[in-house]
Amino acid sequence: MSLKCRLLMLAGLAAFNGLSAQVKTDTGKCIMVFGAHADDVDEIAGGTLAKYVAMGYTAVYVCMVKNLDGCSLERTPWFDEGPDFTVSGSPMKYRVEALETIQIREEEAKAAAAVYPAIPVFMDFREPTLYIGRSIFFYGSEEYNRYNPPGGRTVALATMGENEDVDVVYDLLKEYKPEIVITHTLGGEKMDHGNAAYLVYIAFKQAMANGVPVGKLWMPVNGWLLDEDAQASGKGKPDVRIDISQYLETKYKALNMHISQNGGLGRNYLMSEGVPLNEQVEEFITVIDNTN
Repeated sequence: MSLKCRLLMLAGLAAFNGLSAQVKTDTGKCIMVFGAHADDVDEIAGGTLAKYVAMGYTAVYVCMVKNLDGCSLERTPWFDEGPDFTVSGSPMKYRVEALETIQIREEEAKAAAAVYPAIPVFMDFREPTLYIGRSIFFYGSEEYNRYNPPGGRTVALATMGENEDVDVVYDLLKEYKPEIVITHTLGGEKMDHGNAAYLVYIAFKQAMANGVPVGKLWMPVNGWLLDEDAQASGKGKPDVRIDISQYLETKYKALNMHISQNGGLGRNYLMSEGVPLNEQVEEFITVIDNTN
């Protein structure tokens, strides 16, 4: 395992603290969910994660991006119906700068992971946007470079064949040997999501090539898979349907921990975004099956 990955593992396990005793490991199996941002794990597979934990799997909750954006004071960002984030009652939104956002969103993710419970792991890839005061700056701009936020390359650059970046994900797969890996959709609806998915895909293939006993790689039906052509051809049709009806409370309790994102109203937040909710089922496409 590389030094960088080992440090990340230690940080994640330290954050996990005493929860490991609560995680059921009697099956000796593992499920690992990679989310680009701090709340993505719960959105794409929270019910599935809860169900597999109940079945005795060790769960690993991976946040790939060091969040530099997406946190506001006073009112919950992106969600007008959310509660005030502080006691002032201001109707305005005041962006939190990058360093504070990293801290807040990591603490929220730790709290969410503890709900399942799952082992939280935080990777080091930079987000391509950050706020300085009221202004947003993009990766590569003079202001972004001058700020020099902590973290490594962005996920997009990490997918360009740099072995050390792929190895961070590969080492995690090698450590836990997950039977099930879930991540975003290749070519998904957001740049960070699609690039994170591709990085996991590359590392999964590397694990297979090196004889690491990883199992199946699942991705939700999203992005281009929702296009009419993909649906008509069958490429966008899920082959995995997980009944999560008994685990909705756990999923939303975890999602509600991301207060800076959704004000603690995760279900209402998802509905406000126009996300079609089939709350009884989480659906995925098997991208790779290494169990045959």
